[in-house]
Amino acid sequence: MTAPQPPDAALATPSPRRTRGGAVIVGPTIRARYVPGALIGLPLVSLLLSPFAAAGLQQWRFGRLRQGHDALLEQLLAPAWVQLLLGALLLWALFALWGIVPMLLTHRVVRLDEASGTLALRKGLRTVDRAELGQLDYAVGEAERGSIALIGIRSAEHAPGAAPARPRSSGGEAPTTRQWVVQEIGWDAASFDGLRALQTLSGLRPAPPRGVLVRENRRLRIARANHELADRLGMRWRPEYEHDETAFRVEFDRIRRVLGGKEKPRPGDPV
Repeated sequence: MTAPQPPDAALATPSPRRTRGGAVIVGPTIRARYVPGALIGLPLVSLLLSPFAAAGLQQWRFGRLRQGHDALLEQLLAPAWVQLLLGALLLWALFALWGIVPMLLTHRVVRLDEASGTLALRKGLRTVDRAELGQLDYAVGEAERGSIALIGIRSAEHAPGAAPARPRSSGGEAPTTRQWVVQEIGWDAASFDGLRALQTLSGLRPAPPRGVLVRENRRLRIARANHELADRLGMRWRPEYEHDETAFRVEFDRIRRVLGGKEKPRPGDPV
């Protein structure tokens, strides 16, 4: 999140998800995290494991036939492709249920009500903590998937405009800031825009849009890897290689040809 901010990126208006009541959602919703896996990942796993489910259905059908049952259901399960299809669907439903239950219990998100200026930390389907927008101390997070957001909340007596707190007689001062953790803040652009909206409304400097940060992080990773390749060959590193991968590749290939004896070296080339 220390990437340089282009002029248009700094002025980009956040577009976060909102509740039906209009509250800003800081972080991904359960639907945003669950739907891609339920519609893409789980069906693929179910198809791979469908032969095992089909074998179980076949054994169940044979047991029913031995007991003298030969109704419409047993007849429909006679073809192997029906057993495979039904087995995949049953596994899909089972995996989908297993996936949604822990997510409902552990999912964390922050809701910001702009009208009342209140924050609510929700875990699963319940609210576990509340605060005023004026109590916000910091709000930071990374744009990559798998990252978290850290939101610092000052105690009410230390919020701006609050009355001075009474001095403690003994035992020292209690911590004045508690920290909220929001998982997968970089899940998608709308999730990260919730954090940007929170930063904007609280008077903090908003982060650039997620797409800008992701591209910058990718550029830094590529530049770091290219720098390591250049060091291995003894190749001279130039500042323009940080932003121009094509120029680096052209020079890198030339140095390889020089070291391989296929091209004459230039002044400053490794030998």
